[in-house]
Amino acid sequence: MIETVRLTVAGMTCGGCENAVKRALLKLDGVVEVTPSYIEGSVVVVRDADRIGLEAIRQRIEALGYRVAASPA
Repeated sequence: MIETVRLTVAGMTCGGCENAVKRALLKLDGVVEVTPSYIEGSVVVVRDADRIGLEAIRQRIEALGYRVAASPA
């Protein structure tokens, strides 16, 4: 099932941060599209919920050094 979720992400400060998050998430199996915004402090992810869970996405973002809110925004 394809779904779109918006995650609140703290710590992104520039376009380079956005690109790093986008590249990392697009490598995950089941992530279809990623739209990060450091200005809004969010990342919109289109994912196949049958192939990847939100926890894996959260962990990948946090591995880059950013903080993800406990629940989707």
